[in-house]
Amino acid sequence: MDRRDFLRLLFTGTAAMGTVLGRVGPFSVQALAGAVPGRVLVVIFQRGGCDGLNLCVPFGDDGYYSARPALAIPPPGGSEGALAVDNFFGFHPQMPGLYQLYQEGAVAVFPAVHYPDASRSHFDSEIIIESGSDHKLYSGWLNRYLSRDEGAAGALRAAGFGDSLAHSLHGEASAAVFSDMSSSSLGRGREDFREELRRNLRNIFAEPVGQPRKNLELLHKQGSIMLDNLSLMESVRTGHYVPDNSAEYPDGGFGRQLMNAAQLIKSGIGLEVVCIDTGGWDTHSDQASRQARRLREFSEGLAAFYKDLGSFRQDVLILAMTEFGRTVRENASHGTDHGNASAWLAIGGRVKGGVFGQWPGLGTDRLYLGRYLDFSIDYRNIFAEALKLHLSCPDLSGILPDFQPEPLGYL
Repeated sequence: MDRRDFLRLLFTGTAAMGTVLGRVGPFSVQALAGAVPGRVLVVIFQRGGCDGLNLCVPFGDDGYYSARPALAIPPPGGSEGALAVDNFFGFHPQMPGLYQLYQEGAVAVFPAVHYPDASRSHFDSEIIIESGSDHKLYSGWLNRYLSRDEGAAGALRAAGFGDSLAHSLHGEASAAVFSDMSSSSLGRGREDFREELRRNLRNIFAEPVGQPRKNLELLHKQGSIMLDNLSLMESVRTGHYVPDNSAEYPDGGFGRQLMNAAQLIKSGIGLEVVCIDTGGWDTHSDQASRQARRLREFSEGLAAFYKDLGSFRQDVLILAMTEFGRTVRENASHGTDHGNASAWLAIGGRVKGGVFGQWPGLGTDRLYLGRYLDFSIDYRNIFAEALKLHLSCPDLSGILPDFQPEPLGYL
């Protein structure tokens, strides 16, 4: 094989899929074929700071309308009014898909979620929340969950979709990240050429390292994991995937990632955790039109995903979150700036629908530091309930360190 072709195909394959530190058992697609999928947690991170006040509209709070003369969503009743979930809160009018799921009892709404002494830096707040702590940690909360045991031999337990691995999945356990599952293969050349490349790579990664050299040992181990995961993906991607129940995903990356996630969940490969990123929520200007487009795609995507899951939805829990909300008052550019608490969502067949947590209020005397929505739910309580009641993980001491959770009752 020509050295240049070897390197080209190697990097073509690895660019589409990456792995992080971890251990997996002997690979066997046959051992996993036909397996019954267990519980799966899907974490969707709205990166950029989603304005929870216009996602979950507090139309019953007069302070909302006095603070946002241009950006406030009208109360229920008109074509542009909020979609009422009770006599105080409503969804943005561009979210009919999620509104329908709420009416079916499948959505829990947390209007004011955050953590104490929060950062208003995108990067810092994302890392803190994905650390499952009140400060930044090297490993992510989901990786620490996965590190409790090795899981089924050969299983792909954790998958991320995006340009890089979410911090939630950083750590010792193995995880894969996809930019697009359809391109996760060793090149697009002849099948015999790809098979030869795969054999050569396995031979390289199987060779003994010789003298103890941690970097080479790591390369060999992770190379073998990468090839196992690529083979597993090729077994899943046989044929053209058709969503169930006539589900129609929105065009774009978010819709494709959700569809890929549904395909993986239903394939029976041992998946336990999925992380999906969706951006475009940093609305310093022109928020009304920008957020409306993003919320419509968000709502349509989640509604299609839930519909596509069919009977699997009883074993899937979706958590939608963001690193912080926006300022209560709109700015001069018809947008909002970095804030504090925001709205989070939980969606699933076992979710107890409703609105959870006390409302801090938007009166000037109720605002955090005089300009931000205060929080009434520490985000770790949402994580704790998902870990305990959905993933059957009773001991949270190593996953959410130095935190005593309080039950919320959404599961």
